Amino acid sequence: MRQRRVISIMLLTLGILGMLVSRGTAGPEKITFPANWKEHVLYTTVDRYDTKQYRELYASSAAAVEAMKAGRPLPDGTVLTLVQYKAVVDTAGSPEKDSRGRFVKGDLIAFTVMEKRAGWGAEYPAEWRNGEWEYAAFNAAGVLNDKANYKACFECHKPHEKMDYVISLAAVRAMGGAAAVAASPKADVNIMGFAFGPAKVSVDAGKPVTWVNGDESPHQITIASTKARSPIVTKGQSTALTFATAGTYDYTCGLHPNMKGTVEVK
Repeated sequence: MRQRRVISIMLLTLGILGMLVSRGTAGPEKITFPANWKEHVLYTTVDRYDTKQYRELYASSAAAVEAMKAGRPLPDGTVLTLVQYKAVVDTAGSPEKDSRGRFVKGDLIAFTVMEKRAGWGAEYPAEWRNGEWEYAAFNAAGVLNDKANYKACFECHKPHEKMDYVISLAAVRAMGGAAAVAASPKADVNIMGFAFGPAKVSVDAGKPVTWVNGDESPHQITIASTKARSPIVTKGQSTALTFATAGTYDYTCGLHPNMKGTVEVK
């Protein structure tokens, strides 16, 4: 009996130590709030129609932005900060727009930060490790949100390994002249205001469906049943998928899963 108690105490102690080691070597606590984020490089802005937010994205160095434009992995020590603001809305609840047709920035809501350091990420399982990146969310006062769903951050960025897990890299590359997908004059589905239009389209088996992105934000078509993903398309670019077998195919945007559509193949 005594031996069992000793073993139990040892196992409990090892478990507690394991938890402490895990917390000390992985997780959002590793990231310090970037209090000087306003001094970083503002590299793109996004109007989020789905959440009525205006967003700014900052990189901690010009070298990081140049790496994005060139399609290279971002340098060690890079900090990317997503700053979220409420969009100013009119009496009907619709976002107001400035002279350029962009959302008007309202109250600051929160920050999401991703930081890259040599050796980070080794503690995570391979199926959702994002290289050497860590993620952290902070409220408007810069206080860490320890209840955020950080696993979802890793899962969302995981399919984008070829872009060093940085989703906004696609838009920056397009601004730098590195368009990966040619624009198409004809669209079966237009992407505008973070929505697919029409939300449901019918096509004969073997015929391609073409999506054209009219948003400032990049998007990606992801088929729910087959897990097939299109290339990421930036504003003005198009992508096409062909469905060989009749059936109903639900899809989402791989970057914004709340965007949903359906292809009916006859």
